Amino acid sequence: MNRGFYLTLMIGGFKASPVPQAVIDALTEVQVNSALDSQGGFQLKFTLGKNSPVQQMLNSGYFDPRTRVIIAVTVNGATEILMDGIITKQDLTPSLAAGKSSLTITGLDLTALMDFIDLTGIPYPALPLFAIVELILAKYAVLGVIPVALPTLLSLISNPLDNYPKQQGTDYSYVTSLGRQVGAVFYLDPGPQPGMSTAYWGPDITRFFGSPQSALSINFDASSNIDSLNFSYDGTMATQYVVTIIEKNTKLPIPIPVPNISLLKAPLAAATPPIMKITQLTPSASEDPVGAALAALGKLFEIADPITASGNLDVLRYGRVFKVRQLAVVRGAGDYYNGRYYVKSVTHNIKRGEYKQNFTLARGGVGSDVSTVSV
Repeated sequence: MNRGFYLTLMIGGFKASPVPQAVIDALTEVQVNSALDSQGGFQLKFTLGKNSPVQQMLNSGYFDPRTRVIIAVTVNGATEILMDGIITKQDLTPSLAAGKSSLTITGLDLTALMDFIDLTGIPYPALPLFAIVELILAKYAVLGVIPVALPTLLSLISNPLDNYPKQQGTDYSYVTSLGRQVGAVFYLDPGPQPGMSTAYWGPDITRFFGSPQSALSINFDASSNIDSLNFSYDGTMATQYVVTIIEKNTKLPIPIPVPNISLLKAPLAAATPPIMKITQLTPSASEDPVGAALAALGKLFEIADPITASGNLDVLRYGRVFKVRQLAVVRGAGDYYNGRYYVKSVTHNIKRGEYKQNFTLARGGVGSDVSTVSV
């Protein structure tokens, strides 16, 4: 599409294959969304003529729901798989003007296939949570999905012999609900080759051990590589949780302190904000102390970071694809907001000759926790 980057689009049934040139010629816009705690999505927009090849392909079912779609881009020689998913919806907008009709294809990543069938009631006796997740995800290996499930600290504390978990809902809803219980993340990472992807369930280790991407530079004159960047500091996100349960035998209230989880969720900052809110969590009376503590800690993982940032960049100027669920480093924004951040979401917007990204960042406090930044 442009000398600086190239788009690869594959569509098909069980195994997608490169689309005909007529499809590329009719393609006007590509959008891919990737965000923490949600399914990835995509949208393709085409121009449509009455007797165009794309119209004929539409009539033959080429763009029907459940059809597989793979989207990749090559920037400066490096190829990134942006999406491996299925079509879930199509919208046709006819026009009286010749060749001005439009077709919009919308879809989700392959986790959509995990969310179609309700499998409530399947038992998983005497298995730790990460083993249950691997067992569930193994059935999608035929789609090139490689399951990677790691134990979390909270799941190691609980005893799998204490109860016999039974699945509730679809594979996707059950796996994500198990993650919420123990502070695990679940997402599908497409690549490294077309038709391959990794289904990851476990602790968000990139906040601790990930290598930052190329620095986001603002107010650096000719070295600036992003178009805009805005910061927000919401002090109400700094919350202290207190949990008290009723012991099931003595009926006595037992307070359980909820520790700071900076050891489990890296703040990526020099200083955390002062606590502004104290919230009481109320587990059921029959819950044991360990169960209540686990529930409280699981709740803490859902707390939003008080420092967020949003911005956009031109990929050709930045020099590479900016990725979600990785670390990023900001420079040029002042001492309060410079430093490391976690990339919560990225939206890819691709048009002919143009590739831009919108992104959101987050961290747990102010000030940089690193003294130097790698460009």
